[in-house]
Amino acid sequence: MRAVKILAVGFAVALSLVACGGNKPKAKSKVAMEQAKPGRDKELFETGIAEIKSGHYDSGRMDMSTLLNTYPESAYVKTAKLAITDSFYLEGGAKNMAQAKEGYQEFLQFFPTDNLSASVMLKIAEIDMRQVVAPDRDTTHAKEAERELKELLRLHPDTDRKDEIQARLKETQEYLAMHELKVARFYYDLRKSPQATQMRTEEILNKYPTFSHMDEALYYHAMSMATQEDTETASQDLTRLLKEYPHSDFANKAKQHLELWKKPIPDPDPAKLAEKPDKQGLVPKFMGFVFGPKVSGISNQGVIIDTSLKSSDIVARALQMTGAKGVAPGGPVTPTGDVTTNAKDSRPRRSGEAGQDVEVKAAGQPKDDKKPSKDQTKDTDKPPSSNQ
Repeated sequence: MRAVKILAVGFAVALSLVACGGNKPKAKSKVAMEQAKPGRDKELFETGIAEIKSGHYDSGRMDMSTLLNTYPESAYVKTAKLAITDSFYLEGGAKNMAQAKEGYQEFLQFFPTDNLSASVMLKIAEIDMRQVVAPDRDTTHAKEAERELKELLRLHPDTDRKDEIQARLKETQEYLAMHELKVARFYYDLRKSPQATQMRTEEILNKYPTFSHMDEALYYHAMSMATQEDTETASQDLTRLLKEYPHSDFANKAKQHLELWKKPIPDPDPAKLAEKPDKQGLVPKFMGFVFGPKVSGISNQGVIIDTSLKSSDIVARALQMTGAKGVAPGGPVTPTGDVTTNAKDSRPRRSGEAGQDVEVKAAGQPKDDKKPSKDQTKDTDKPPSSNQ
């Protein structure tokens, strides 16, 4: 619990600095701290949600940071952290997306088994998917998304979002396979490099079995092998192409090459032959952007903040998703004049003197300047020194 409290304060201080900007100095009154009051943590959380939902992200983050700083034992702490991270995701932009990804990753470090961990991991993958560009560009974000989605399925094989995660993984792998195919085309058609074409197409054949353009990958792999005088392997590729992809645009070419090499022409799989040809695939979902890199269909909602809902519904949903009941472990967060919290036996202790209570004064309460005299603190029973 102590580690969580320390994390809450540190996390809030860092985010409050981001929320304040940093371009010019702020007055001390802007620091996200205030006098603790009964029920104030709930009020700050509700106000912060409303501000973020309205697009006032800095103001909402300040409310959440104040909650984290002033009420480190509140039941809203974990939810407030996610709300701050969601605000960066909702605000968008490269810097905010990087901030959101860092926030979600930090949440997983401290709450790896939380019931929201699967949703947080999916959101991290979606951040990378939103930064995917055309298949002939850099694939760093797509590869990161693939790795994150695989890890998500490994850690949460029974998640109720499994179908959604698998669909995202298939979409990401479709993009990566299309990238490899574009490079293979370039090497074979323009650079006349069959070895490079072989490497790129084998990457597809070995890693992306559901690729929507597998017939084309098989054809280019066959041609690269034939150019290297391996017609046996090329024949196997073209035979598979004709059996599994009878509607392929490369079917006629495949038959011509098999006839030239005096290889038998296989009959197509009846089930595949009965299927209607579908060449659309999933790549258009990744290319459906006009201004900047944006993947079509990616959620624009946070983990707990859904801007299509009312603020009150978001608050209720957030508490339900995190398993909180709106109260701290020892009861409502209602600091009194003598202690900072009424949680059971939570008073601070002096290091090295276990069991000795330290009185925590409320703001404005006079200090007790009365100190014991030297005679009172002197240990009269101390044994004499061996030097005497």
